[in-house]
Order: sequence, then structure tokens, then C-alpha cells
Amino acid sequence: MLGFLFSGLVKKFEGASKNIIKDFRREIGGLFDTKLYPLANKLDYIAQQRIDQAIKDTEKLETKTVADINQLLETADGKLKKNLETIETIRKQAISETRQAISETLAETDFYLENRINQMTLSIMDAINLADDSIYKSIQKIEILENKLFQDANQIVDKICERIKTEVEIIRHELKRYLVHALPSPLDKCRQKLKISWKPGGMLSDVELYELSECYELSKLNENTPIDEVLKVYGQLQHNAERMAALVSQSPELKKRAVQDWIRYGLLCKFWRGVMESDNDRDSLTLQANYSPKLLNSNQ
Repeated sequence: MLGFLFSGLVKKFEGASKNIIKDFRREIGGLFDTKLYPLANKLDYIAQQRIDQAIKDTEKLETKTVADINQLLETADGKLKKNLETIETIRKQAISETRQAISETLAETDFYLENRINQMTLSIMDAINLADDSIYKSIQKIEILENKLFQDANQIVDKICERIKTEVEIIRHELKRYLVHALPSPLDKCRQKLKISWKPGGMLSDVELYELSECYELSKLNENTPIDEVLKVYGQLQHNAERMAALVSQSPELKKRAVQDWIRYGLLCKFWRGVMESDNDRDSLTLQANYSPKLLNSNQ
């Protein structure tokens, strides 16, 4: 159940919103598509990774969010109150199911999951509040959740990096293995893309080496790449992002980039693993509607 907790929760919220608001406003619909569903997918992934990494430290349950939800319910009247109560029912049900699922073996994640459910609920309640600034408030709360998600991911990556932080030179050597030779290479498409065609290999920075290795891995992918190979490429890219995070741990901006890459490639691995598991007879990717080549793009 936990693997699909937040994406399933947002789907329920969206269905309830459409049912209870006849004039389901275009901007609210857009909010679900552009903000809430992508966030929910990331939350699902991070929640599972926290469990897999056995992160024991818990966060304090944020009562302020619950108080904000209660205030919205208390101050609303008429149709709006009924709308918000429907969302509140979904929230309570999700928390109850989560507590039941983790009561024995995953108690450490209780507050973490409950907080994220509450925070997402409040952002959706604000969106359907029908006030002029409701969408703006909702976007603000989603941005706060996105920042928290990065902090959560950063904690997971730090835990992974603890095992490799003493191997900085080994990591740097691994990045350099993508250099065929140290001389400038004006015909190399990846070097052209990164605008380092004429730069000797010995002068490439850690970031340039990381970006070059990323480009070389991604260049292996096309619409005919077997799914198993797709998983290998994205798995390697996520591993490279872990290494990069360890390498630039003293640079907040560069580490943030590495952690964001770690999330993105992890999600792509999860997506393509799901494709493979749901269709074991499929040997390779083809240009069919359900498997657009855009899904091979690391930015999706």
C-alpha cells in the first residue's frame, strides 16, 4: 500500500473535488496535473526509500497543519463546508490505513507519513476554498512540501554517502574513465553539447566530468532500447548522482543538483521497472502511444 500512498491519495482528492465542485475550476485542474501528481510520485518514492534505508530518526508531528485544517472546517459554511469535510474524510481514512500498515514493522515512519498526508491535504483544501487567493496559498504550501521533499531526499543520500565518502579519489577516477583520451575532441557530440570540445581532459572539473558521463549514458538510449538496458542506464545514472553528492558534499548548490538527479533517475527506474513487470512479453521499447520516446528523457 505504501508504494502508491500519495499518488493514490491525490487521485482520491481529485475525484472528490470534481464531484463536489460542479464548476471545477481550470486552474485547480491544472494544479493537480502540474504540481500535485508529480509531487505525489516523488513522495511515494522518498517514503519507500526511507523505509529501505531504515532511517530511524522521526520528525515531530506538526500540529499546526492539523490546526489549519480544523480552522478551515470551522470557518467554512454551506456548500464549501461540505466540500472540505469530504476532503477531511479522505485524509483521516488515509492516515488510519497508513497507521494500520506500519503499526508493527515501520513505526518510525508514522509521523513522517502522517505529516506529509496532512500537508498535502491542506494544500488541496486551500485550492478548493473558492477564495480569490486560494490557488496562490495552495501553490505556496506545495512549494513548502517540495522543499521538505528535497530535505528528505538529502537525508537519504547522506546515509548512502556515509558508505562512500572516504572514496573521493576513487569516485573521481570512476568519472574520468569516460574520457577516451585527455586531448580535445571536437567531434564528440557530448563534448559539443557541453561546450567543452576543445578542453583537455586534465582540465575538466568534477562537474564537467559528471555531466559528460551523464551525456554518454543517456546517448545509449533510443526507442529500440530493451527495457532491461534502460534500467541499467538509469540505475547507473542514479549511482553516479550518489557519488557526485559525496564528491561535492561541501557545496550546497552542487549537492542539491546531485540529489535532484538522484530523485529523477530513481523515479525513472521505478517507472520502467513497472513497465517491464506489467508486460513481461515486451522485449524492447517501440514508438507506441503508451511508451513515448519522451519518457526516455531524463527531464521527464
